[in-house]
Amino acid sequence: MEIVVNNIINIFTVIDGKVHILLKNNKLIKIECNDDIETINKKYIEENLDIENLSLKQFYTFSEKQDNKLIINILFMDIVNYNSIKLADDLSLIELSKLDIDKKYLDKCLETLRKELVLNSTIKKLYPDEFSLPEIQKMYEDVLDKKYDRRNFRKRLIKLDVIECLEKVSSNKNGRPAKLYKFKDIVEDKCLF
Repeated sequence: MEIVVNNIINIFTVIDGKVHILLKNNKLIKIECNDDIETINKKYIEENLDIENLSLKQFYTFSEKQDNKLIINILFMDIVNYNSIKLADDLSLIELSKLDIDKKYLDKCLETLRKELVLNSTIKKLYPDEFSLPEIQKMYEDVLDKKYDRRNFRKRLIKLDVIECLEKVSSNKNGRPAKLYKFKDIVEDKCLF
């Protein structure tokens, strides 16, 4: 039986509080693997993607039989700030909820994202400079599919001592300006929710 191994690279970002995934030619980034998987990924990234500080982690493996072949898909991921992605002509970002792929694959992506996004180091990658608490709260509610009380959400972040107020306000055109915050430069990774 022939064995086919594919690396599937999943690069996620958040735009307007919604999680997006990077696609190549409107498809998942799939690389046929005929060498060391890490070497293949590194070479592909260097030659095809212009993304700063990309650090892929293997998060799941799917396998299935097809036409007397064993297909093994190894999933890798990273979450990056939208501004660090330079889109080439063949690259695009699509909202994860609008991606038309196998449900078991999408569920695994969401499960992994939910685990990653509760860590302050991951959120800091998405919001490295300044943000408003409503902005962060909206992203959490969308990804975790859970509603948070505005006051309790704010108290939780302040209690964990992971953010600091910048004494600036957002230039929000759709309502009242919100205070801006940034993540502290802390070494310890904390689970936010």
